[in-house]
Amino acid sequence: MRRGRAITALAALAVSLTACGSTQTPPGGAATGGLQAKPADLGGTNMYFIAHTDQMGWFVTDAEGLPLYRFDRDTPKPSKSNCEGECAKAWKPVLADKAPMATGVDPISMGVLTRPDGTKQLTIAGFPQYTYAEDKVAGDMKGQGKNGTWWVTAPNGAKITGGKAQNNSKSSSKPSTSPSPNNGQAPPPAPTSGAPGY
Repeated sequence: MRRGRAITALAALAVSLTACGSTQTPPGGAATGGLQAKPADLGGTNMYFIAHTDQMGWFVTDAEGLPLYRFDRDTPKPSKSNCEGECAKAWKPVLADKAPMATGVDPISMGVLTRPDGTKQLTIAGFPQYTYAEDKVAGDMKGQGKNGTWWVTAPNGAKITGGKAQNNSKSSSKPSTSPSPNNGQAPPPAPTSGAPGY
């Protein structure tokens, strides 16, 4: 008789615990019936993207949508910048003081060089990267072809001249997203063909 009461009490306790468990709110928010992912902390990275125009094809941009450029007088192996002083005021070295992360650029091709002043500069395929001081908003490319030595950078690090990336032989059907210059709205859907294969 005593044993029967103990089993009944245990059963009742199990039922009440199960009922309580189903109505409790999980840590971090209201119950939704599923797992919730915590957003990734990208504060320790410098973000870069790719964008596309009919004239230029695919090219690399910074987080503001400004194109990255490479300089014909720089060297890729070893990576060396030959743009200092006044040059570096017009052609701002793309700083790599944090880990570089690029949507649409092969991460193996990305590197960092130390400039003579000790700052770190992003390289793609060994070439130091820059932005142009006269480019103010996403879509500007006022530095393209400047002095016949400055060229927008393709996702594989090649220079883009005449609307075509030099030595840019990779292609596939799916692009990566690029930053949207439309004040926080969702980026437009990406095209489904002709995107670099990274």
